[in-house]
Amino acid sequence: MNYSFRKKNKTVKYIVLHYTGMKNFNLAYQKLTDQNSNVSSHYLISRKGNIFNLLCPKYKAWHAGQSKWKNLTNMNDHSISIELENKGHEFGYSFFTKKQYISLKKLICSLKTNFYISDENIVFHSDIAPNRKQDPGEKFYLDKIGINRFKKKIQSKKKYNINELLSLYGFHKLYIKDYKQLCIKAVKRSLNYDQITLNESKKFLKDFYNLLFD
Repeated sequence: MNYSFRKKNKTVKYIVLHYTGMKNFNLAYQKLTDQNSNVSSHYLISRKGNIFNLLCPKYKAWHAGQSKWKNLTNMNDHSISIELENKGHEFGYSFFTKKQYISLKKLICSLKTNFYISDENIVFHSDIAPNRKQDPGEKFYLDKIGINRFKKKIQSKKKYNINELLSLYGFHKLYIKDYKQLCIKAVKRSLNYDQITLNESKKFLKDFYNLLFD
C-alpha cells in the first residue's frame, strides 16, 4: 500500500471523489493496494455497495496526482479519497448503482462528522485536475447523496465573465489561465450534461449562474 505521513500543518479539509476507471473490481482493488502502482485510496466502494477501508485517513493517500483547488496545490495533503467502482470513459462508462449511492452517503456522513468537512469541500477529481481527469463524470449525481456543494452566492454585480465564474466555482487561477476550456468541461460534468463539449452556449452560462447564485 502506498502512503505518506501527513505533515502536522496539513489539515484534512476535503473529500475527493473518483471512479476506478478499470475493467473490473478485482483489477481496481489490486492496483489500489499494490506498492508498485504509485496510487492508493482511503476508501473503495464496489458496485454492490461494499465499502473497503484501504488506508486510515490519518495517512496521506496517493490519489490526486498533480492537482490544484482554490489557493491550494497538491490536494493529497488536504484530502480523503473515495474511489467508486466504474469502468470509466475508457472501458465502458456507466451510471453508478443505487447501492453505491447508499453506501457513499453513509461514508461521507461519517467523514463529515469526524473531520468537520463541509459540503462545499466535497469535490471531484475532474475539478482538481481538469487537464488530466474526467471522474467521477457526468453520470455521477451528487444530489443522490444529499450533498449541496454550492452554497448560493449573492451577486455583487450584474454580470460575471466566464473566468470569474470559474474562479467562483473553485478552480485554481493557473488552471483557468492554462486550461480554461477543460475547466468548462469539468463544470459540464458537474452539471450532468449528456454532451461534454467546449461550447460556451447561453444555456450553459445560465446553468452555471444558477449553480452558483441565488
